[in-house]
Amino acid sequence: MTERAEAEAMRRQLVQRQREALVSGELVEKRLHSDVSAPRPSDEQINDRYDRGEIRIVTEQARYPLDSITGLLESGNYKLDPEYQRRHRWSVGQKSRLVESFIMNVPVPPIFLYEYDFNRYEVMDGLQRLTAVKEFYSNAFSLSGLEYWTELEGLAYVQLPSRIRDGISRRYLSSIVLLKETSHGEEDPERLKRFVFGRINTGGVQLSPQEVRNALYDGPMNDQCKALAETPALRRLWGIPEDIERLVGLASEADSALSGLTDLPVDELDEQVVIPRAWREMTDVELVLRFFANRQRMIVYRDNIRDYLDDYLQAGNGFDESTIASLGTLFVETINLSEAIFGRRAFRRPRGENWSSVPSVSIYDALMNVLSRLLGRSEELISNRDEIQGNLVTFYQEHSKVFNLRGQTRSDVMTREIELEKYIRGFID
Repeated sequence: MTERAEAEAMRRQLVQRQREALVSGELVEKRLHSDVSAPRPSDEQINDRYDRGEIRIVTEQARYPLDSITGLLESGNYKLDPEYQRRHRWSVGQKSRLVESFIMNVPVPPIFLYEYDFNRYEVMDGLQRLTAVKEFYSNAFSLSGLEYWTELEGLAYVQLPSRIRDGISRRYLSSIVLLKETSHGEEDPERLKRFVFGRINTGGVQLSPQEVRNALYDGPMNDQCKALAETPALRRLWGIPEDIERLVGLASEADSALSGLTDLPVDELDEQVVIPRAWREMTDVELVLRFFANRQRMIVYRDNIRDYLDDYLQAGNGFDESTIASLGTLFVETINLSEAIFGRRAFRRPRGENWSSVPSVSIYDALMNVLSRLLGRSEELISNRDEIQGNLVTFYQEHSKVFNLRGQTRSDVMTREIELEKYIRGFID
């Protein structure tokens, strides 16, 4: 058998192993959106569909005086915590600069609301602006980090000169309201709402792919991914504080528009901690989703991993409760086994005499897949962990071309998984 033929045989065997490892109801092969395009309708059919107005967004615009926003938000008519909202919280500096924009009459982008019932609204975009205004009028913070009105530094609303207060209260916050009448045909109003959300978040401060998924494809599988992202072993291996929610609750976290590409240091009393970007952008949730999706990626292979994760999540939201529960158990056992065997070296590569401080998604994908199929031999693997860890440097050196992590073709992804499985099985077979 030639080397190429042998490699192809190993890949076919990998696909078969993936099929055999799936739990009941997990296969998404027939649930994913088909790549086959439907025949194009005629111009007459297209015109008729447009005239019926089946898919037409119905909106209205409104302007809210700034000093009326506190009353609006406390009226009970506004839902402030839909799934759209991000894990980001504005800093005092950002809130202050918004107030400075109102003082200077700098145009502020409109907020977007969805009328989910008559006179009941969901904040699709602009929650930070609304809450900043409410907190300002409630004297919840003092102005800080101003660029032009520096003489107002350290002053709360009640301490501002009267002309400044009156000038701010002359300003308005504009809104665009997606009305309940938007869907009057066969189109699902939830789908249209999420479509609009996706479009209004294509510019400005970019949402991460997982933040968009969280908003557009909410459902049982999405909820499971968010819950499993709190697994202690995942947080430890990915450098996310196990008590991240407590820390975020105590901190004033800057929005990603101003925080750049680095993690955010946060002073909590005498303790300095870091709110990792992996948490802020929901990378931890995506890691859980990747684990589930990669278990059968070679069966239903797609070149574009982002689109595949989108499609998988939509399909996964249709799984029954028992399938989702089984997958949850599988994830927890697999991530715990990863930590038990490799410790902090899980998902990392050696760099010279040290190990990379940043975990690799590519190694995570391959290693989690392999270990999920070896859970029945966990005790043997753990008993051999010293030897497994001791030979890792040599393994990565011998397979440096495979694990340079730049290659993302189907062959690259499969080869990484095949080589890792051969390596690990070598200690128990």
